[in-house]
Amino acid sequence: MSPLPARAQCTSTADSARTVGFPPQELRDLQLRVRTEQQTPEWKARHAVRSGVEGTVNEFAHAHGDGMRRCRYRGQERPTSSTP
Repeated sequence: MSPLPARAQCTSTADSARTVGFPPQELRDLQLRVRTEQQTPEWKARHAVRSGVEGTVNEFAHAHGDGMRRCRYRGQERPTSSTP
C-alpha cells in the first residue's frame, strides 16, 4: 500500500499515525447496561419527572434578568457572584 500524498494534512501526531482508544471492559459493560435501562418505561417516567424539576429550577434561577441567584433577602447586603 502506498502512502497517502496528503497524509500530513490528516493528522498532527509526530509519526503521522492515528490511534483508536477503547474504554476498559467494565466501563463498556456499564455503558451498555445503563443505555439498555434508559429504554425502559420506568426509567423514562422517572426521567420525565426529573427533567421537569430541573427545568423549573433553572427557570427560577435564571428568569427575569439575573433571576433568584442575585435576589436579596430583606435587610441583607446584595450577594456578590463570581459569574457575570
